[in-house]
Parts: sequence; C-alpha cells; structure tokens
Amino acid sequence: MVNATTAAAAVTAIAFQWEALLFGLLLIVLAVVIIKVFRNLLANAAMGVLALLALSILADWAQYPSIKIAITLVTVLISALLGLAGVGLLIILKLLGVVIQ
Repeated sequence: MVNATTAAAAVTAIAFQWEALLFGLLLIVLAVVIIKVFRNLLANAAMGVLALLALSILADWAQYPSIKIAITLVTVLISALLGLAGVGLLIILKLLGVVIQ
C-alpha cells in the first residue's frame, strides 16, 4: 500500500519535473529566436558594409566623385547598423552636401 506521504512526494516530484521541462523548452525556443534574429542582423550588416566598400571602389574606378563616400568609423557604423538602407542614406546625404566625418 501507498501511504499519503509517499503519494504527496510523488506528486511534488512530478510537478517539479513539469516545471523544469517547460522551463527547458522555453530556453530552447528563446535560443532559436535569438540565433535567428542575430543571423539576420549579421547578414544585413555584412551587406551594408560590403555595399559601402563596393560603392567606394566603383566611385574611384568610374571617376565619379560626387558619390564617393569616405570610409570612416561613422560611415561604417551607419552602413552596418542600417544595412543597404544606410548606404542609401549616405548617398542621399552626400548628394545633398552633408559631410559625414
């Protein structure tokens, strides 16, 4: 026969295991979401920096100085944080005469 103390201990152990299982599943889902978000941010930053470098090289090669953007820490950070939209923003600012140093 099972006494009340043993039954209560079994129920408590099962309840603890379910909480641990749910917590573990929550951590797995959270890790997957974080990895997916960082992968997208990293890809966006890489495309922005590569586009900035390509624009700089092509502006030199084609001798088109009106879109030549200086590669500084600020311009690299803008293109890394905003991606291709950041490079577009830098081009627009350059054409408007705004100098970013």
